[in-house]
Order: sequence, then C-alpha cells, then structure tokens
Amino acid sequence: MPDTVTPFETLPAGCHSPRSEWPWRLALPEARFSALCFETQTLCDANLDAWELALPDRLTTAAAKRRAEFLGGRLTARRALAALTGSPSTPAQDAEQLPDWPAGTVGSITHSRGLAAAVVANRAAYQGVGLDAEVVMSGERARRLAAQILVASELAWLDRLPAERQGEFLTLVFSLKESLFKALYPLVGQRFYFPHARLIDWDAEAGAVSIELLKTLSAQWPAGAQLSGQVAKIDGYLMTLIAVPSRS
Repeated sequence: MPDTVTPFETLPAGCHSPRSEWPWRLALPEARFSALCFETQTLCDANLDAWELALPDRLTTAAAKRRAEFLGGRLTARRALAALTGSPSTPAQDAEQLPDWPAGTVGSITHSRGLAAAVVANRAAYQGVGLDAEVVMSGERARRLAAQILVASELAWLDRLPAERQGEFLTLVFSLKESLFKALYPLVGQRFYFPHARLIDWDAEAGAVSIELLKTLSAQWPAGAQLSGQVAKIDGYLMTLIAVPSRS
C-alpha cells in the first residue's frame, strides 16, 4: 500500500521512505503506525521550524546520532498522531524524558540504525503500547549476549534451535522485552529488566508471541501475568508490538 502524505506531513530533508501501512498480521482498529528512514547528519541540519519541533536542551550538544534519533522518532509520532486524531501534534517530554502523549492517546517510539517508527492508539481502547525495532543480530553475537538477556527456559529454547535461527530468536526476545517495558512502565512506575519476563510462545508463521511476567510489578500486574504481542519484519528490521487493552 503506498504511503499517503497530506501537506502537513511533508517530510524534512534527511527523511525518506515513509510508510503508514500496518505491518503486523493482526490489525488494531484504534491504533496507527508510522515509520521512516533518516540520514543522520542531513536530518540534524534540516530546518524543522515548520514542524514546530526542536531539540531538548539536553540534546543540543549530543552526538548527531542521538539528535537524529530523537527527531526521527518525534516525526513518526507526529505522523501517526495526525492519522489517528487528525491533528499533527508532536509529543513533548515528561519529567522522566519519556514521550508525553496528547490527552486521550497512548503511544510508543522506537529507532534503530537509520529507522524511526511510532505507534499511537486511543487511550479508551488501550492502556499502553510498546514498540521496538531491531536489526537481526548474527548467531555469534546472539550466543555471546544470550546469558544477559535470556532466562533459563529461553536459554534451553535457544539451544534447541538450529544455529541459523539463533540470531533471530535472541533478537526477538530482546525486542519483545523492550516492548514489554515500554507498554507497562507508564502503568506500574517500576523499572524491570530482562530476567523479569520470559517468552512462552512464538508462532513465527503467524507473527504471534506471548510473554510472561516473572516479577510482580503491581497488584494489577503480578508475576505470572501473560501478555500477547506481535512481530513483523520490515525492510530488514524485526519489529515487535505489545498493546495492553483497556480494562472494561
């Protein structure tokens, strides 16, 4: 599906290959997706006045990579919010330097090696969303990092896989746990880490995954709670999504 660009969505210099088609198999009717590729230095040098987008003071002297990642992420968030609400607003930052989404919305931003993407959703439908994109790592790197990211059951799962699939598996688990944190941290206000959750199901053909908490984060999110997620491959990136439905 070609990307539809309205006048206020004209991309600044340094951004290209925009897309807004939903990449996962299961569509979420109350959510929108946006992604684009960016060229680091060109985006940093672009005039973003028309976007009412400026770097936070803490990033004005940061490396070009960090500045471009921030700008690319906010640009995709702006496009996704425009598609969802009709208003091309740009999320500010809260006291923890996390995106401060407009009233009535929740969202998540990710960036990885020249890609930025965002998902936004109606708060009435979802308590939170978590999005993460990664370049699939090599099997050698996966085996080197496995002990830092995987719990015992995941390590056993990794060992059962053929060598050519181990990089994808480690990347999937890493990305899914990142998406889990982004989805739940705004709800629980408590930091948690790789050992505090585990992958329990992965249907590669359907792009469906399930993850289980191994640590109690709140009364509503005890150890043993399970969440569903989705995974897709986009332009060489592996992208995971966790959407937490609002409680009825």
